[in-house]
Formats: sequence, C-alpha cells, structure tokens
Amino acid sequence: MPDFPVYLAHDHMQRAEDFARDIDGGVSGKIVHLTIDSWIDAPTQAEYDAAYDSYEGFRDRGLGALTNLHAVAGDPANNVRVVREFRDLETARYMGQLGVIAGNEGGKILGSDPDLLDAWFGLGLRHVQFNWAMPNLLGASQDQENDPAQPGLTDFGRTTIENMNEKGMIVDVSHSAPQTIIDALEVTNKPILNSHSGGRAIADKPQNLSDQQIKAMGENGGVIGIHFCSRLVLGVNGVQAEIDDVVKQIRYVVEVGGIDVVGLGPDWVLGDPMRDVPYLRNTNQEDLTWAKGLEDSTELPNLWDPLVGAGFTAAEIEKIAGGNMLRLFKDVLPG
Repeated sequence: MPDFPVYLAHDHMQRAEDFARDIDGGVSGKIVHLTIDSWIDAPTQAEYDAAYDSYEGFRDRGLGALTNLHAVAGDPANNVRVVREFRDLETARYMGQLGVIAGNEGGKILGSDPDLLDAWFGLGLRHVQFNWAMPNLLGASQDQENDPAQPGLTDFGRTTIENMNEKGMIVDVSHSAPQTIIDALEVTNKPILNSHSGGRAIADKPQNLSDQQIKAMGENGGVIGIHFCSRLVLGVNGVQAEIDDVVKQIRYVVEVGGIDVVGLGPDWVLGDPMRDVPYLRNTNQEDLTWAKGLEDSTELPNLWDPLVGAGFTAAEIEKIAGGNMLRLFKDVLPG
C-alpha cells in the first residue's frame, strides 16, 4: 500500500467488486465514468446506428448507472463514499473509504437543455467529459480534427462550461477536437481535465495531445491523465504495451508541460457492466489491451518502482499518483 494518496482521473469500473479491488490497490479515489456516448444496448448494427444520435437513451442509461452507484455506496460494507464536495474526499480518506466522483464520458446525457445540468448536479454528478469520439451538442470531437472549418465549442457548450464553473463541476476535454480544447481553455475560469490521454509526438492517435496542447493544459493549471490502454500508449493497434512504455509517456508529458500537469487516467473498462457484447462487436473494440502489469487497479503498485528507476523523486511520484488530481479537485469542487 502506498503511503501517498492515489486518485485516478478516468475509470469505468463501478461494481462493488471493482471498488474493493481499487481499495486493495491503494486507490484513494477516482472519477468513475458512468456511461459513454455510444454505449447503448443495440443487438444489431442497424439499431446501434439508429441509437448513435439518441439523447434520451443515454440520459436513461446514465440515470440507471448513477442510481446503481448510490446503491453501492449506500452499503457500508463496500467502503465507498460518493463525492459531492471536496470535504467528502477528505472524509473518505480518513474513514478508509474509496472516494468516488460521479462523471460521464460524453455530453449526450445533457441533451440540449441547460436545465438538465442542474438536475444531474442535484443527483450527484460532478464531472462531464464533453465528447467521446463523436460530436454532440456541446462541441466537436476528435474525429473532426481535420474538418477545414475546425469546429469547436457550440454556444451551448460555452454556457455549460460557465455553469459547471459556477457549480463546481469538473470540465473534461478528453476526446475533444483541438478547437474545442482551445475554446474550453478560453472560456473556463477554473482548471480543466484531460482525463485519459498522452503525448501525440510519441503515440500518434487523435486522442493524444500535441506539445502545444500539453503546454496549454499546464498553463491552465489543469491535469492530463496518462492512459494505460496499449493503443494510446504506443500509437499502434494490436500490440500490448509494457509498464516502461507508460513511464515513457509520463516522462514525455512532464518534460513538455511540467510535473504539475500529469496524473493517471487508466481507462480500465473490460468487465464494466455498462459495456455489452454487442457494443464490442459493433465498434470493433475486441483487441483492446492495457499495459502488461497495469491491467487493473490491483496492479497499480507495479508502477511506483519504475517511476523511481526513471529518476522521479518521491515528491514527484506523489504528484503523479494523485497529488495533482487532488489539487484540481480542491480548486474545482464545492466545499
């Protein structure tokens, strides 16, 4: 067990047994992404395509996942606390509980109604990642990066950031188009998150960030969660990454943006109750792997010694493991 707090920027694992595994791995807290824009029950490709532009379906699925999270946290045996205010993180650590921040990967749960943000906030949502790999009414996603018009945030997206800043909700720009990220950094008055990414210079995938984007995130006081998924770590499909490859990503982003910009965003997802077999079949995700030795949260301790071997100090490792995320939580969340 580490003697420093570990806070994860991005994870999908949300069953009671997943949270128990997190605690065993020394995780103090995490943002759990309840659903994702495109995860929706669809037994055929045609039905999946029809659901792709749905909003009500994603809203209902998000409500179901959030209800389940509260039920898990409501059982004292699970040692889980849903975080509504920063002080909840402090209480969770003191009580030996896992502090879970409810978030969502994609803005489709908000539809087009600004009032829905109020409703979600009241139910405990404290984070919204604006995009998955598709556009929505908040703004352009990574799949539009080569659009000559360079679409970015919509007016609705700008208003949503302003409202999230006021309420104390975490704005996440992972999977967003370059212009969306630029616009978000201009609009926000608080640090923002890019929850699962890496350096594009060493792994050329649209989800990863250019040096300019890494520097801009650092100047904002934001945090970039380093991805553990092999294809994002290496920039190629079909090859499993090693822990040293993850360390290389961490080192690169630190060199470009500074030690205060880096966190951990493993994006563990296999076994998630919201991830169904039809989704895997319809979106060709069967070959996903995570870095060998970092395939679930019980293996997180495998990362600390390689970071020491790479020359990081104890204070720097503490920032990478959770200190930077804790600072962002304190800067953004209520109370």
